[in-house]
Amino acid sequence: MSAGLAEVLRHEEGPAAPKTAPLRAAPQAGEAPSRNRLQHLVLLVFVLLVGWGVYQLSLPGTLPIKHVRISGDFRQLQPEHMQTLVTNAVRGGFFNVNVGTIRDILLEDPWVQDVVVQRVWPETLRVKVIEHRPLTRWGEDSLLNTEGRRFMPQADTIPEGLPLLDGPDGSEAVLLRRFNEINKRLQPLGLSVTRLQQDSRRSWRFAVDAGFQVMLGRKDFARRLARFVEKAPQALIGRIEQVDEVDMRYTNGFSVRWKKQDSKQN
Repeated sequence: MSAGLAEVLRHEEGPAAPKTAPLRAAPQAGEAPSRNRLQHLVLLVFVLLVGWGVYQLSLPGTLPIKHVRISGDFRQLQPEHMQTLVTNAVRGGFFNVNVGTIRDILLEDPWVQDVVVQRVWPETLRVKVIEHRPLTRWGEDSLLNTEGRRFMPQADTIPEGLPLLDGPDGSEAVLLRRFNEINKRLQPLGLSVTRLQQDSRRSWRFAVDAGFQVMLGRKDFARRLARFVEKAPQALIGRIEQVDEVDMRYTNGFSVRWKKQDSKQN
């Protein structure tokens, strides 16, 4: 076939018909609104069920606390007494018992340093009580624990034989640090501190278990303490039981006041 004839035939047949996508059925009227209403209904039921569940869990009778476990290393505190306090304070079930209230009740005892209250599924309350460990007395009616925290227990519960620290309010940490420092320096000498005091003029003095006290004054605390440790024991050997006071407030030496004797300069 010639090129001219092919051109004529294409012209007579006309342009090729465009391809069309297959027809889809149109959604029925009302189908989409019905599906939306069903989804909303399911959501509403779910919300109602959750709300009902939360309400049931909030009822005091749901999962009541049946067991109270008290733990701790007790020396002054009585676990039976704390057990009774916690048991009487329990209100509500597992999810709504007020652990903060229980903690506050136990902290009212001055010997209690801290309290940790935990729920243990499904019906137990575990209470860990941390008791103060007294290291020294503070003033007339208080104690310092091993962390330097001051607390004031009943007078008849204060242990006997504790060293005494005395100083301005707010200086507890400083005195405790100095107390530990002095004891460390005295340990090789077989001495220990029974009293450490900083007066209103910030002057230091301490007493030892050998029965005498040492005056350090306001200045050069470390240097004067070192001089006492290095020089005083040799000068006092054989006569320590006669010593009433050692005064280190001198530039290069010290003085000794003897029991029932006059002062002697060294």
